[in-house]
Amino acid sequence: MSADDPEENSYECDGDSSFMVSERLPSTNNMIRGQKDSYAVGRKIAPGKFGAVYEVLRRVDGKRFAAKLEICDVSSNALNMDYIVLKAASKQRSTTVSHFCQLVDRGKIEGHFKFLVMKLLGDNLYKLRHQFQEYRFSAPTALRLATEMLGALEELHSLGFVHRDVKPSNFAIYQEDGQTKIFLIDFGLCRQFRSSTSGEIKPPREQTQFRGTTRYASLSAHREEEQSPKDDLESWFYVIVEFMTGELPWGPYRQNEKEKVKKLKENSRTTEGTLQLLKYCPRTEFGRMMKYLDGLTYYSQPDYAYLRQLIQLAMKNNDIKPDETYDWQVDQEEDEQDQDVQPQQPQTNGLI
Repeated sequence: MSADDPEENSYECDGDSSFMVSERLPSTNNMIRGQKDSYAVGRKIAPGKFGAVYEVLRRVDGKRFAAKLEICDVSSNALNMDYIVLKAASKQRSTTVSHFCQLVDRGKIEGHFKFLVMKLLGDNLYKLRHQFQEYRFSAPTALRLATEMLGALEELHSLGFVHRDVKPSNFAIYQEDGQTKIFLIDFGLCRQFRSSTSGEIKPPREQTQFRGTTRYASLSAHREEEQSPKDDLESWFYVIVEFMTGELPWGPYRQNEKEKVKKLKENSRTTEGTLQLLKYCPRTEFGRMMKYLDGLTYYSQPDYAYLRQLIQLAMKNNDIKPDETYDWQVDQEEDEQDQDVQPQQPQTNGLI
């Protein structure tokens, strides 16, 4: 739920998308009525191609939430897919699902927009990473995030869905009871890969279109092949490498330069290319991880436990504790200490 990611999703929408979306969306302090409650519209958190995300206040108690809006009469099915996935997650929340926003309410303003109300989260990982030198997280933070993000994807896949747009801006932090949780968000490009009745994996379609973000898309996505859990995990791997290195070899290329990015990703499978890709990563563990992911097929059931073991091994071999403080929390703590000593210094929110 952030506008800070420069990479746009690539998917087709019918009709003219050049109309003024803002004319169809609410203004500050407008009231919108959902199925359960009414909400006062606050600040815009993030604009979108066919809508926006707003902070809203529930009228009955003033509690803050996020409302994701999508204008009516567009062919985009993104908001409906958000609802389907979050509804499925809510049914499992008490047992096996913990990396998804709580769905609070939904509604529709006829002729204008439909919306979902959900838990209000903090910054996404794209925004957090770009507040550090060289756009890099420390190894402890990157590896800890790798574990949390892997858990979120495993939960999504257990529900029978593949995300198809795994990237830093689609993970956000949430502070609760003194703990930081990582939530997976934005399910607009999700696809159900497993039948909800038989539980069997659906056969891949012969023809598909590119889905995702060029920088993090899997090689199968570049080839316009049907995606499955292994493609989400390949994208996850690219994200973690970028967290540790600051930039992927194909990072400078844009969304419409898919062929150039594809060739660089293929080159990263060569000995020289792998060395370049993993230059600031635990090479042994990440090399094994990359080899394992490349060996998966559309029908493969990924071994998430094995991937977690490799992350844990990378931590152990680099003397990293699994519960080390996240980088942004370290800066917040240091900033608070500085303010105690020098109260005249302006607050910096603990970010550099």
